[in-house]
Amino acid sequence: MIQCLLIKVSYNARGLPVRSYRTMTAEEMTIGRGAECTIHLPDPRIAMHHAVIKRLDDGQPYLVSVNGELNIDGSIRQAIPLTHGTQVMIGPYQLKVEPAPPDVNLAVSLVLANRLPDDFQDLKSRTHEPLQGAFVFKRRLSIWMAAFIMLFFLVLPIAQSLIPQLHSAMTQLPFGFDRVWSPGHVSNAHLHFSAQCSNCHQTLTRKVADQACISCHRDTTPHIVDKALQQRVFKTTRLTLGGVRCAECHREHKAPHPLARQDDGMCVKCHGKIKAIDANTKLPDIHDFDRDHPGFKLSFSTGDAAKTVERIPQTDTARLVEKTGLKFPHSQHFGKVQGPNGIWDVRELSCTNCHRQEGKEMRFKAVSFQRDCQSCHASKLEVGHAANPLRLPHGAEQNVMNALKVNAPKQLAHYSEILKTDGCAYCHEIEGTKKGDSLPWRVVPLNINQDWFSKAHFNHASHRTQKCQSCHNVEQSETSADVAMPDRKSCLRCHSGNSPKAKRIASGCMSCHSFHSHPVQSERLAESLK
Repeated sequence: MIQCLLIKVSYNARGLPVRSYRTMTAEEMTIGRGAECTIHLPDPRIAMHHAVIKRLDDGQPYLVSVNGELNIDGSIRQAIPLTHGTQVMIGPYQLKVEPAPPDVNLAVSLVLANRLPDDFQDLKSRTHEPLQGAFVFKRRLSIWMAAFIMLFFLVLPIAQSLIPQLHSAMTQLPFGFDRVWSPGHVSNAHLHFSAQCSNCHQTLTRKVADQACISCHRDTTPHIVDKALQQRVFKTTRLTLGGVRCAECHREHKAPHPLARQDDGMCVKCHGKIKAIDANTKLPDIHDFDRDHPGFKLSFSTGDAAKTVERIPQTDTARLVEKTGLKFPHSQHFGKVQGPNGIWDVRELSCTNCHRQEGKEMRFKAVSFQRDCQSCHASKLEVGHAANPLRLPHGAEQNVMNALKVNAPKQLAHYSEILKTDGCAYCHEIEGTKKGDSLPWRVVPLNINQDWFSKAHFNHASHRTQKCQSCHNVEQSETSADVAMPDRKSCLRCHSGNSPKAKRIASGCMSCHSFHSHPVQSERLAESLK
């Protein structure tokens, strides 16, 4: 690397020298008439790329000829070492190596030694006159071009928007005059009507209104379930400067970039100062998943028909109890376990034996007795002698009692007690019945949670390289009341916030959250607010 101090010497009106200084740092410094040269010398007697200053094999800086001549002491040289006191003529310029200050390793001065003769200056002053008639031709051409641009890029698009007959006629064509105003490619989702700009741009010179989006996306759910709060936050709050339009997050004409914004700017705009949006909110300020995101909340389905949703923080461990109505120890269904045929029937069980994947996101089907349990636990629905047992149906209690009344009426009470204490009770919670009930006992209704994170989305397919036990610690679980969902610390082992970190993946808000609520989740949450 060469650090060079360039000293340009010129002369003022009184003939006194004026020196200007410039420090340059580069591997090579080109000298020539070309505007891209490091040292620009605007003189017709200089080649476009005349010479270059660089270090040669001995490590010393040299002035090397490229397309021009280098004159030193009356002789033409190809390469000249730049040592203290060296004077070289580069065309009409004299280059002299000066004493270098401490902060540079080379200092050179340039002075125009041989000026151009007066006849050249006179010829140059007369060359600006245009050719005869050229100005008139250029003026007419520019007027015609301006008229063409005005017609096709302004008049016709405006006419299409303002004249109903022309607008109706253009809708029948695959393109319209207003297509010339398109700032970029339309996304694939809107490509089928991309030629009809008025579908979205309903009013000339105005931004796309939300109503234009909602006219097609009628089933899109809001961000906030509470309609009054949704209206106040996104239409009237000062923080959003008059409201948030659909087009602020869904940016069209940016293909092949995604239609929906993927950055966290709009999320943090509200959630970074959430109290300014809603003074009564219980949500904390959030800027980054790694920095200040709170612990997760799990959604528990409780109440009649599982319509009521209660969200419990994972830090509240005393309340993290799932009441499913089942007796299920994960520890006895993982690894090598004994099958129903005795000690010689040893089976290797894994999570996927019962948790069956479906869909591209690898979500899991609900566990079924016929598909997942019957192969091992069919004997729990058998009563009577082992050589000729009575097999009972798995289902409603009334169906079980009806089967006993038909096939073993005399043993009804005995068999019913066996099922209450060991048969159905082997897997189900049993509750007594009141006087006058047609059944002696009933199975507690099942309430198995299928969606723990109702405010987020999770793609198991993206985590297929990890073992289930990496996130779900169930190997030592002895009861179905245990909740084995991963917490924030578990996620932070592999994920960071907005910026990537060592051995961790950058994860923004959109990695786990959608702006529009899921329809099923919205219904459940709306019911819980009533």
